[in-house]
Amino acid sequence: MERHIRSGARGVLGLVLLIGSACLLGPSRPGPLIYEGPYRVDLAVGERLPGTDVRYLGVGAQGARVRIEGQEAIRLAGDSLEAEAQLHPTLAVRYNLRIYSYDERALHAIGTVRVEIREAQPRMGPLPEKAAVRFTAPVTYRVPRDGVIPGTSIVYRWKEDGRARLEGLPGYPYRNIGDSILWTGQVHPMAHLNATLRVLLIEDSWLTVGGTVEVWLSGL
Repeated sequence: MERHIRSGARGVLGLVLLIGSACLLGPSRPGPLIYEGPYRVDLAVGERLPGTDVRYLGVGAQGARVRIEGQEAIRLAGDSLEAEAQLHPTLAVRYNLRIYSYDERALHAIGTVRVEIREAQPRMGPLPEKAAVRFTAPVTYRVPRDGVIPGTSIVYRWKEDGRARLEGLPGYPYRNIGDSILWTGQVHPMAHLNATLRVLLIEDSWLTVGGTVEVWLSGL
């Protein structure tokens, strides 16, 4: 007995893609790392939204039964499913989802997830084998000379012969406009990042880069 609102799901997906196409533009400075991108979740009966107390209980006579903040709520396709998880003082996760279908086996929702990481300490390394939450966020950064590309350990040193000289990466240190910059590592005890960036503009005092960051959250 699966129940759908197909047009509603298409509308939500369009909204997600629109949000996902936005970029965060700003100077590199100390502060929290914030990533927001499209997210889909499939909750089996008895399963909870990672890091929260929101749990799918199954199908009832009126609709999907969902436990929220210790109380049972009835949700229909098209209804919101919002929650916040803060299992660590320096990590906050916010879900903004819409249910698009449910049945006796699972509930399906789509929308966005927002992650804020404070006091990040980036260090290069491999990604974990699995993640409780995984999504991709678009980013654009304007990094000052001797500044660090946010969420990485890469430093922009200077412009040399039209190229950007970088530190904090193994191997060849120079990048031209349009060249890729790859970085993978841990930024928080519960968060890893996989950044795929490209050089957009090289100036004497500034480096502008843009691309995507894949966020891996574990321990939720």
